[in-house]
Amino acid sequence: MVKGKLLVLGLGALVAAAFVPRASAALIINEVDSDSVNTPTTDAFEFLELYNTNGTAMSLAGYTLVLFNGNGNRAYYVQDLDAFSTDANGYFVAGAVAGAQLVIPGNTIQNGADAVALYQADGTDFTTGATGTLATATNLVDAVVYKTGADTDGATLVSSLLVAGSEVDEFGRDGTATAGAADSIGRLPNGSGNVRDTSTAWTVNTPTPAGANVAAVP
Repeated sequence: MVKGKLLVLGLGALVAAAFVPRASAALIINEVDSDSVNTPTTDAFEFLELYNTNGTAMSLAGYTLVLFNGNGNRAYYVQDLDAFSTDANGYFVAGAVAGAQLVIPGNTIQNGADAVALYQADGTDFTTGATGTLATATNLVDAVVYKTGADTDGATLVSSLLVAGSEVDEFGRDGTATAGAADSIGRLPNGSGNVRDTSTAWTVNTPTPAGANVAAVP
């Protein structure tokens, strides 16, 4: 009987751990800049960053990056990452910044309320557009739901993709678009916190694509 109880407790602990995955599980979403220093009509330097918390190069084969629109909660951008890998320090950058391993044209990553999601799945599992794939936690590795200022959509993205937390506000430093355009959001300390959890770690940063996150100066 005692051994049986220990076995049950042990299985319970394993199940509980599965529902609260740690960022130390390796590949995570580490930083997002959707509202970058820009011209009046184009976010010219927007990017998102993945990070291997082991701090080493790793293949991204088997992973897919999906961006979701908070208005309708459907995918608007899908990129299979089979052909890519993180750099020698564990970083992978996609966007319109110099040195990005994956170039995403400026003004593609929407300002919010929207979401960035990383799946362990094939790119062909997702479609985009008016009838695109709805936000789902199936095969989901990590996600962040974000907004810029007074954006109000995103509640369904939060409930569909996150296990804890809410939208992260890129205007969080002082609530203005001016500051938001100079900032990004990311995990601080770099690579910290739980996956699919914005309740801790996520904060306003100085943009550091392919480098450790640094807190924005007030």
